Amino acid sequence: MEIAEFISIIFIAISLSACAGIRAFIPPLAISILALAGKIQLAQGFEWMASWEVATIFGVAALLELVADKFPGVDNLLDAAGLVIKPVAGALLTTSLITSIDPVLALALGIILGGGIAGTVHLAKTKLRLASTAFTGGLANTTVSVIEDGVVIGGTVLGYLVPLLVGALAIIGAVFLLRLVFHRRRQNEAQV
Repeated sequence: MEIAEFISIIFIAISLSACAGIRAFIPPLAISILALAGKIQLAQGFEWMASWEVATIFGVAALLELVADKFPGVDNLLDAAGLVIKPVAGALLTTSLITSIDPVLALALGIILGGGIAGTVHLAKTKLRLASTAFTGGLANTTVSVIEDGVVIGGTVLGYLVPLLVGALAIIGAVFLLRLVFHRRRQNEAQV
């Protein structure tokens, strides 16, 4: 694999991992479908993702996540579970796409890049959802959820079609969110 192709794969992985930080199962469904269509190659050991059975499981999980996220209270439970599920989904996506390097290094990149991006985006999404719940009593959560659905579906499609743009936006967004979190933490510590 040449360097330009490797960079493109990394940016696809970053883009889809950012989307997985909002909805855990839509990006893996996309990877499964793309692999089935022969549009992407999966890393050794991840061939299982390129089956109709797995695509169906990811599709059902994505549908359940989309529907369940529309109910106040349930959405917050999904966010709590997402603290583990979404970084794992990001790590899975990234590791499954990196085909040309040592599998241990691919796993490390998957955990750091994919898991880190998905986890950062998920924390920001959770804070947004908690703010929505606090300020509107949960009434705006369904609207926020529908907007998130559009962002994830659009981000997943664009993350595959124009990975450098979407990946760069995901990295910039993650850095901004991390800086914001650390800045607020320092402010809170200074007030104590």
